[in-house]
Amino acid sequence: MDASALNDLIKPQEGLVSARIFTDPEIYRLEQEKIFAKTWLYVAHESEVPRPGDFVTRQMGEDPVIVCRGRDGKVRVFLNVCRHRGRRVCNQDAGATSKFICGYHGWTYSDTGELLAVPFVQAYKDKLDKNGSGLYQARSDSYHGLVFASWNAQAGPLDDFLGPMKWILDMLFGRTEGTEVVGSPVRWVADTNWKLGAANFTGDGFHVFVTHGFSTQLGLHELQATGGPPKGFSVSAGNGHAASLVGPAGGKDYYLGLPRELWPEMERKLTKEQLEIVRPLIIVAANVFPNLSMLQTAGHTPEEWGGPEGQSISFLTLRQWQPKGPDKMEGLTWLFMDKNAPSRWKEMSKECYQRVFGVAGIFEQDDLENWAEITAGLSGTVAKQLWLHYEVGLDSEPSKEWPGPGDGYFGQPPFSDLLERVFYKKCIEMMQG
Repeated sequence: MDASALNDLIKPQEGLVSARIFTDPEIYRLEQEKIFAKTWLYVAHESEVPRPGDFVTRQMGEDPVIVCRGRDGKVRVFLNVCRHRGRRVCNQDAGATSKFICGYHGWTYSDTGELLAVPFVQAYKDKLDKNGSGLYQARSDSYHGLVFASWNAQAGPLDDFLGPMKWILDMLFGRTEGTEVVGSPVRWVADTNWKLGAANFTGDGFHVFVTHGFSTQLGLHELQATGGPPKGFSVSAGNGHAASLVGPAGGKDYYLGLPRELWPEMERKLTKEQLEIVRPLIIVAANVFPNLSMLQTAGHTPEEWGGPEGQSISFLTLRQWQPKGPDKMEGLTWLFMDKNAPSRWKEMSKECYQRVFGVAGIFEQDDLENWAEITAGLSGTVAKQLWLHYEVGLDSEPSKEWPGPGDGYFGQPPFSDLLERVFYKKCIEMMQG
């Protein structure tokens, strides 16, 4: 598929996206080659590997990787493949070790990736280059403990890749003295294309009032608290990154639904402009291109359910959509906590998360059914010829009221297709090389 054919898959000026991008095997192959093998990808949080020898196994596209803190304290990312015959050297989800031993022929690697031992090494008669046969290592870097990796030696620094998105990440992961992962990620496999999850968290606010209609019908959603329309910004943060920042009308201080004990920390850690944005917010939905989504929400637990001092309980979740084929993905979801939050508040936040986006979360089930139905519906010969509609907000202009980097569009969330158009346009651009 050449560049001109890829251009025909999206009409950003008209707000149209070809249905083919969700089911075509050739497009999926290009995504693996041009997106997942070329850009920075999230792999873990530093709090998941706190001590030397701690490791977790993850995916970078379809490539299996090990994220390990070495004996020198540095976090590295290795291809989880033995250099001898290609077997995975680690089959555990997480653990602690000083070495990785291949179960096929016993090649042994250190926690910093060096090839330590080869059984019957004499048989090689000094022909084996042990120094050049360690675990294949990706470039890696982190921001607020979020570890990213890339196979691309020509990719710019992580700092440049994140760009204006760092301003949003500050409000989620750098707002207090520290955030950390609670437990292991929950994993599941779904019959859906990976892009549907990413685009949904990029900026689809429409579905909340239909897909999750029970919440609004029963008056359980905090966005209805004042009876006015939601307010906030849609933010295009460069490189395909995007965020929706949403609060109810009325001007009440929410601070993302975090406990009041953390507000002084936030006022110390965030800039004046960031605090101005955060103060009225209860929802941040965002996506770091290509497949790392995040959600901070206080919109699902009304005050009557036990929030301290009449305040709703919020939670922060990170989720990743790992491609497993054009019609299959693996989802991973993490729960994050601010370290200094009161213990009782942490308990309530965890309960809120489990009820909404846990293993059997009521919102989680709604979303997955939608995405699976879309993938199934677009798999037919005729359906692949359709153009899908993303026209809302075509006349949008950046707002001068946005105080941060990137382009902020005031009053857009949750009713605009702008950020989803940004996401799909970036996908096409990267596949074109």
